[in-house]
Order: sequence, then structure tokens, then C-alpha cells
Amino acid sequence: MIFNKLYGLRQDLKNILIHFTSLLFVYLGLYTALRFFFYIWNYDQLKTLSFLELFYAFIVGIRFDLVLAGPVAALVIIFAFWIRSRFKYLLIMPLLLLQASLMTISLVDSELTNYMGRRFTVNSLYVLGEGGAQSILAYYPLIIFGFFLMLVYFFLSFRLTQSIEIKTKSIATLTLLIIALIFSRGGLQQKPLSFINSKVINHPFAHQLVLNSAFTFVKSIGRNKAERINFFEHDQMLSLLNLNSVSKSTLRTPWTPQNMNLILIMMESMSSEYINEKNTPFFMELSKKGTLFNPAYANGLRSVEGVAAILAGIPALMEESFINSEFANEFIGLGTLFKNKGYHTSFFHGAKNGSMRFDAFTRAAGFDQYFGKNEFNDDSFDDGAWGIFDKPFLNWTCKQISSFPDQFASIIFTLTAHVPFPLPEDFKAEMAKPHFKNEPAIIQSIHYSDQALRDFFKCAATQPWYKNTLFVFVADHTGPSLKPNASLVSKFEVPILFYTENSARLNALHPHQYAQQIDILPTLVDFFGLSLIEKNHMARSLFEKGPKNIVLFADRRYEVVGDNNPSEDTVKAFRQYFSQGLYDNRLYFPPGGIK
Repeated sequence: MIFNKLYGLRQDLKNILIHFTSLLFVYLGLYTALRFFFYIWNYDQLKTLSFLELFYAFIVGIRFDLVLAGPVAALVIIFAFWIRSRFKYLLIMPLLLLQASLMTISLVDSELTNYMGRRFTVNSLYVLGEGGAQSILAYYPLIIFGFFLMLVYFFLSFRLTQSIEIKTKSIATLTLLIIALIFSRGGLQQKPLSFINSKVINHPFAHQLVLNSAFTFVKSIGRNKAERINFFEHDQMLSLLNLNSVSKSTLRTPWTPQNMNLILIMMESMSSEYINEKNTPFFMELSKKGTLFNPAYANGLRSVEGVAAILAGIPALMEESFINSEFANEFIGLGTLFKNKGYHTSFFHGAKNGSMRFDAFTRAAGFDQYFGKNEFNDDSFDDGAWGIFDKPFLNWTCKQISSFPDQFASIIFTLTAHVPFPLPEDFKAEMAKPHFKNEPAIIQSIHYSDQALRDFFKCAATQPWYKNTLFVFVADHTGPSLKPNASLVSKFEVPILFYTENSARLNALHPHQYAQQIDILPTLVDFFGLSLIEKNHMARSLFEKGPKNIVLFADRRYEVVGDNNPSEDTVKAFRQYFSQGLYDNRLYFPPGGIK
């Protein structure tokens, strides 16, 4: 009896999975046809893709298609075997119509993407009232293709859901719901699939081919809507930004771009107020030999915002982090700029791979190799909270970097100085000494990370690349304030330090000015002579001097610091520039201004 039941269950599950797989392949075929149509329609923008890149775009695109196709196919099959009446298709129809609508959006987006600059989202709904019947009829190839696509879609959906007979409905339903859940999040990885995962090819338009508009629209539902703001006329807005700098032609030291390596170290939670001879003796030692901006300003209060500001020059001026937003596949990454000059690019972070989408974002920013906890592959150094302690990870990082070809650009993101501030057992004894015993946990952790940096430099100093490397230190954001009544502005104060063995190479920097995280990208563009012809007018290279304003945002509040007559209009101009840049995919503009 038990054997018969098990055999019957097995046959039912086999039957259900056959029907589900058949329907899923139909839906994937339709989404692939839509992607191929998108490619043909936008061939002029995609024709530079090689065959392998094009093939890869279609393969990765299937993952985005499954997010919608998988759950819909599962639910259609569930409805089909639970509802036996002749009216079951009336109940399935709303689900089929929903997916048909999303497919239609993907089809229309073949052209609309050129108008909007990105795939369709909730923020794109305002365009529905644009145009008229005449403009719609001008796209008759799109209409004809869509008509035949819908015929195939509905015919096969009905055909493949006929005569599904099973007895173990509850178990079959549970199985399909689990499958649907896995597909809906894009797999079993730590974070669900998001917009940033589409930027897998170094091409300005390829990510639009990878995506589909059903995915982008559904993923944008419920997100904080970024407003498109227009306070000022164009020229008035520009006059309130950071444009009035001294030309680089008037630098106090003639400047020639350097052919050096780069190691940029993002220091977890390193507030300006923590830096002194007691807490950070090694950092203080380097700062006396390098060029220090302290305090400088973080452009956000979270790691996910600091990474975007430092590696892409994008400040956190909206509620949602840029990395997790629908705009995250439209930016200029620091890694891409170095790759275009032939550099080897890499990113090191001791946390579990996938943490905060850093692996996806850094790849989109042009960093080809990602080294995380998985690559370190030794859990004996795990802190039990976030990942690998800084000392062993940085020592391992030094050895990895030494295996890279000459010229390289590497980012290192420390980890240990993060809540709950774990420390390795051998270091806790040192912190128990009177000198540090009563210090807050964050200070003890910062002191440990400073020692880890010292050990890293001991290793680096023995390597042939050391003397030809520019080191940049910057905090990702501030840590817990030690002041009982800290102001909002003080919660953004972090150090930025440039250091190299030949300090004369840094003479042209102007340390006595306001500085922020998003200034690092244009500064490195100048230092290395990278090919970035466009400019972010919210930032400015630290090789340039002159009045500057920095706008900060937290808890729906804006604050401005600077010496360029800051006012409420300054905040409005930055907000307008930022919002229009997001929507127009133009956070960077030609140096002459926005046209």
C-alpha cells in the first residue's frame, strides 16, 4: 500500500514537472524572442557586441526572464489541476493577461528605452499619456510582431494546461510554490536578483539587452519613488553648482599624469573623530608623509552608499541606495576607466560573497576580479558575524596583489570595525590593558584595523610594486559618534588620505579645501590621466581649488557645507541636478555644461 502511494506520488510529481517545464520553456522562448526583437530594433547601438558577448547577454538574460516566467508558469499549472470545471480558464485568464501585459511592455520598450534611457519601471508611467494614434501606428512592425507573439502565447498556454490529472494536489502545489519562490528571487544566492546584476558586459547599452521590462517594472513596484525635480532654469542651476574652480593650468606644480598602480583602501566606519596618535598611530604616521583631508565628508551613512560614492562618484541624495535602485545600471565606474587604460582591476572584501551586492556592483563598476570570504577559503579566521578578520585578510590580500601583472588598480574594503565589533581572541588581551580597557568597542575595533593596515604595509613594502603605487585611504562612512549631541554634519566627517613613497607626486593636491568621497574619482582621473571626458558638477578634482559646496542627506534632511555662499537654493540646485541626472542617465556631463 505504502509502495503504491509512493509510486503514485512520484508519477504525479513527474507529471506536474513535465507540464510545468513545458510551459516554462514556452515562456522563456517568448521572452527570448522579445530580446531578439529588441536586439534587431536597436542594432545600431548593439552591433559592436561580439558574438560571444551577444551570446552571453542572451544567456544571462534568461535568469531575468525566469523571475517572471517561473512563478507565472507555476501558478498557471496549480490553477489548472485544482480547478476542474469548464470555467477554469476564466480564472486562469487574469494571470495570463498580467504576463501578457508585462510582455507587451517589454516589446514596446524596444523603442521606449531610447526615449527613457532605461527599461520601463513604475517611474516611467508618466509617458503613457504621451503621443497619439498616429505616432503609435508609425511602429507597425512592433505591432505586427506583438500580435503574433500574443497568439502563440495564449494558444500554447491553453494547450499545455489541458487534462492535468493528479491525486496528490497538496504536495504538488507545495513543490511548485517552492520552485516559484526560488525563481522569483533569481536563484539561491544571498540577495535577490536586482538591476545591478544586468551590467555584466563592458558596453554602454548591453545591460538593456540583458534585462527585460517585465522584470524592471515588477521590481520597481513599492520602491521609494525618486522625483524628477525642476526648481531652476538650466543656466541658473549650473551657477549654483561647483563650477567656479581654478583651472588646472594654474596649478602651483606642473602636472603630468602618472603611470602608477592604485590601491584604494576603504576603511570601515573610520570617523574623523577616531583619528589620533592613540587610536590610529599607523594612519597618523602615513598622514604626516602624505596629503590628508580631514575632515572630509562621506556622501552617505551606509556602506552601500559609500561604495557607490567612491567607486562611481554618486552621492546618496535619495532614500533608496543607488546600488539597489532601478538606476544602478547607468553609471561610470572607476574600474572601467582603469580597464580602458589597460589596468588589471580587482576588489577585496572579507565578507561573504554577495553581501550588500558588492560583488555585482563592483563588477558593473569595471572590477573584473572579486576576492571575498569564499576566495579566502579559511573559516578559522571568521569573526562569527560578517566575515574574515582584517589582519589575516589583508595579509592574504597583499600576496594576491603581488601576483597581479604590473599595472593594477585594486580596492580593499576593511571589515572588522563593524557592529558588533568582534575582535580575535589574541587581540582581546591587548585591549584588556589599562590603556584601552575602558574604551568603547568601536575604538578597540578601529585600533585593531589600524594594526592590520600596519601589517599590510609591512608586506607591501617588500614588494616590487610598492614604490610605484598610489595609496588612497577613505572611510566608507562614519561610525557611532562619541559626542553626546553630535550634529548631522559631524555624522558625515571622515578622512581622505593620499599617500605614496615619493610625496612630491602629491604636491599639486590642494588639501586646504572642502573634500568629499565623490571627489576621489575625478582626482584619480587627473592623477592617472584616465579617459573621462565628462564631469560630475556635484564633485571636483582635488587638484583644483576654489569655492565648493557639499550637500549631505539623511533622514529626509538636507544639509550643505562649504564656502561658495551656501543657501537653500544651493540644496535645490544639487537636488535638481541629481534627479535629472538619474532620469536622463547623465550624472556625468561634458565639461562645457549640460546640453
